[in-house]
Amino acid sequence: MAEALVSGLIEELVSLAFQGLNEEVRLVKDVDEDVQQLKTNLEALHAVLEDAERRQFADQSVRRWMDRLKDVSFDMDNVLDEWSTAILKLKIDQKQQGEHASSSRTSINEKVCLSIPSPFSCFKSQVNRITLRHDIAHKIQELNKKLDRIAREKDMFKLSTTTLEQPMERPRTTSFVIETDVFGRDNDKDKLVSRLLAEDSCTHQDQNFNIIPIIGMGGMGKTTLAQLVYNDEKVKAHFDFRIWVCVSEPFEVIKIAKAIVESIIEDSAPNINELENLLQYMRKRIEGKRYLLILDDVWTEDRQKWELLRIPLKCGGVGSRILVTTRKKEVAVVMEVAAESVITLEELSEEHCWSIFKKRAFFERNEDECRVLEEVGQKIARKAKGSPLVAKILGSLMCFKKTKTQWEDVLSSELWQSKDFESIFTPFFLSYYDLSAKEKRCFSYCSIFPKDYEFARDELVEMWMSQSFVGCGSNSKEGHDCFETLVMRSFFQDFIKDGPDGVITRCKMHDIVHNFAQFLTSDECVTLVVDDNIEEKLKLLDEKARHLCLEVRAGTQVPVMKYKRMNQKNLRSLLVLPYTGTTISVDASLFSDLVFLRTLTLRRCGIKKLPKSISNLLHLRYLNLVSNGELEELPETLCDLCNLQTLDLSCCVSLSRLPERMDKLLNLKHLYLRECFKLKGLSKGIGDLTCLQTLDMLTIPSYENKNKGEYFNVEDLEKMKSLQFGSEFRIKDCGNIKNVEDAKKIDLKKKDQISSLTLDFGSIEDRNNRFGDDIKILEALEPHTNLKNLCIDGFMGASLSPRPKWLMSLVNLKQMWLYSCVNCEILPSFGKLPVLEMLFVSGMNSVKKLGLEFYGIEEKKDQEDGDIEMDRLFIDSPLILFPKLERIYFDSMEQLEKWEWSSITSTIRIMPCLMHLYFWSCPSLQELPQFLQTMTSLKQLSINDCEIMEEHCQKRTSKEWDKISHIPNIEINHEFVRKDGIWIEHEGSSESNINDGVGTSSSTN
Repeated sequence: MAEALVSGLIEELVSLAFQGLNEEVRLVKDVDEDVQQLKTNLEALHAVLEDAERRQFADQSVRRWMDRLKDVSFDMDNVLDEWSTAILKLKIDQKQQGEHASSSRTSINEKVCLSIPSPFSCFKSQVNRITLRHDIAHKIQELNKKLDRIAREKDMFKLSTTTLEQPMERPRTTSFVIETDVFGRDNDKDKLVSRLLAEDSCTHQDQNFNIIPIIGMGGMGKTTLAQLVYNDEKVKAHFDFRIWVCVSEPFEVIKIAKAIVESIIEDSAPNINELENLLQYMRKRIEGKRYLLILDDVWTEDRQKWELLRIPLKCGGVGSRILVTTRKKEVAVVMEVAAESVITLEELSEEHCWSIFKKRAFFERNEDECRVLEEVGQKIARKAKGSPLVAKILGSLMCFKKTKTQWEDVLSSELWQSKDFESIFTPFFLSYYDLSAKEKRCFSYCSIFPKDYEFARDELVEMWMSQSFVGCGSNSKEGHDCFETLVMRSFFQDFIKDGPDGVITRCKMHDIVHNFAQFLTSDECVTLVVDDNIEEKLKLLDEKARHLCLEVRAGTQVPVMKYKRMNQKNLRSLLVLPYTGTTISVDASLFSDLVFLRTLTLRRCGIKKLPKSISNLLHLRYLNLVSNGELEELPETLCDLCNLQTLDLSCCVSLSRLPERMDKLLNLKHLYLRECFKLKGLSKGIGDLTCLQTLDMLTIPSYENKNKGEYFNVEDLEKMKSLQFGSEFRIKDCGNIKNVEDAKKIDLKKKDQISSLTLDFGSIEDRNNRFGDDIKILEALEPHTNLKNLCIDGFMGASLSPRPKWLMSLVNLKQMWLYSCVNCEILPSFGKLPVLEMLFVSGMNSVKKLGLEFYGIEEKKDQEDGDIEMDRLFIDSPLILFPKLERIYFDSMEQLEKWEWSSITSTIRIMPCLMHLYFWSCPSLQELPQFLQTMTSLKQLSINDCEIMEEHCQKRTSKEWDKISHIPNIEINHEFVRKDGIWIEHEGSSESNINDGVGTSSSTN
């Protein structure tokens, strides 16, 4: 880690001291020599640091020497940052003075006197700058003395020097680590699936569920096996609910119960933090339902905690199963599981480890290369000792080694014989030492997060940038390359992909890999659970801690932090992470005195007002305020954070305005505003942020507000050459766009990185007098054909068909939402979209029928008899309409009466993949299409608050009932009348357990 830190200092020194800075920002006379000496010392130290990093785990004297070097390096980094910040603030001052001068030329005389800085203020500013330069110069001289002593001490250890790092050749693709490749667990999977599906015959006191523990050492594939059975198609069909909870430590009953409830009813889960109320609610939701619950990575041996959870779980239906993965046999004892029910996951055979290894190590090698390397490769694979995780790590390492000699060097490495650290880490060290200095630093930083934390790629890269581990150039390329390298090295797993190219957007770190990262960082990265003993934990916190993460339980008040022994200048990262689904309360005292922070995350911290003292954090690069729902505005002093690179305000739903002088945030590159729906516009100053790269919401101000000149508008986009909208992008209040020319300036057609787009035209109340231009505006907002998800909300035009013409060109569109397009009478021809998987239509109250145009079929009227004639193309060739559609939702369609279809030709197939069909609040619906009667793919039909259709279905004698009676799962008015093909009679009503994650308002999007 010191290697990357020293390397970064050298780069910063060169940037600041040796690029011809003008006299105003240079240091005082005679300090150039100190700076040159500093650079010389750093370069000498950098040459031996690779050897020192290897030896520090075996030699405590080297370790202590490294610690002293890191302390001085961190201090030097702070000093250089003060210097660069002073330069940046000077630029801002000069810019403001220029604005004052410009303003004075156009103002009346009495206003001119106020706008021109007084001679005294100019003199005072100059004195402050000279004082600051002297102060920085003095600090550099003092630190140089310390560094000089450390540089002389290095000779005591006889450290080997290393040559300059060479760029590493990388494989052309990373698909081998993204694919799921499981070897040697087929029999385990088959046995486990059989036990999950078996009829209950036990006489255990908990008859309504069986517990099946999977026990094995870390890295043996327990979680992978659980994932295999969880996603098995037979298992999916067998259980009413499948619930996955990652438990880890500590075993928090509230956290687990919340996760269970959220898995069942997804985004409509109640905000309950009292344990008793939560358990009662959980019991109600699972009562009588056959569920599969996976409790992954359980450690606790506390019987009382398990008892609290077990009681409501007993209320599930007969045949329910609880699958537990754990490293500890004692967990099965606590859960009172019979020995014969335990599945012990054994080590993989050498053959299977070899299969995992060579899948990665021989990637893109030809047969001759593989033949040469096979013998030594098999010897390396045996080092995995039956662990699939280690086999994967070693295989990923060898993928980068080109020659047989390099492979033999790994096999004969002295690390295999080392007893100075846990032997399980040996393969990880081999791969770790193969990384560049920057990649090592980025990897070890991940230890600050809790185990099982799901990383967002962009969030992680922006944190790395805030710590100067990677550069912050165009589009964060260096950081993304580093992330990709760690993926290829198998340091990350459980990938979630997005975009047309399947880019990894989220992932996790295996807990053993996380343990390894923690081992590397020792006392530098610390994670603490906030509980009643947090004050004592902070007292014991090492003064060398640089990065601190606070995990906060539900209902916990984060106390006023008195950092005691900890030097406040040391902390560079502070992350406050409440447990999933909880909101906490945090006082500004938690962070206001940590003046050298680079990274600050305050997610769901109940912040109502950010203190003005935030401006004290001049070194801050990354500020995350996500989901502080009561935060209404930000102080103007936020704009004094001239180093800020990332500002994430996502889901601050009460935020109504941004600070006016955001033009002072010259380094801001990423601004996130997702779900900040109360913003009436963006600050005008944002238009001057020419470095801004990412913006995920554009709010169009009303005519009145635009004329005031207070807000950013589309004309300002022309200055922002670096701007690329976020992959999830919303244009709020499209109805305020003045004309087609302004709409075209947004230039969505060239934004190929947008995968999800929301075009929000505003509420009906705000736009009653302005919906004449909506059709032309929508036509001009044409997106790139890469788009995967599209939502159109509040469109007031009379038709979406045939306009916009671009809608049918979205060949990659998978999900489509239409909300409150109240004047549209006809739905677009969605049947032509080749990969559309989900369609959600809500609040389109003028639609009375779904006709042939909905399928994308053109029709002609015969002038004599009026018969429909199909387009000749459709008659002569087979056609599949809605070829990939799996789910359709119709909600709040007040006038929808019928869904038509005439079986005109046998060459047409309709919706061959449709599995789920939902009608909510369609009171006029009385006719369904005939093709439903022969549809074998349809598994779920819900008809709720649809009076006429409900009456047809309840009688079970009408022609409408004949069309749907074969569907295995039918829900009428929130009650199942048919479940898994079995008719159900109800004497009362109960809440539906069907909620496919789609709500009935645009806010869910």
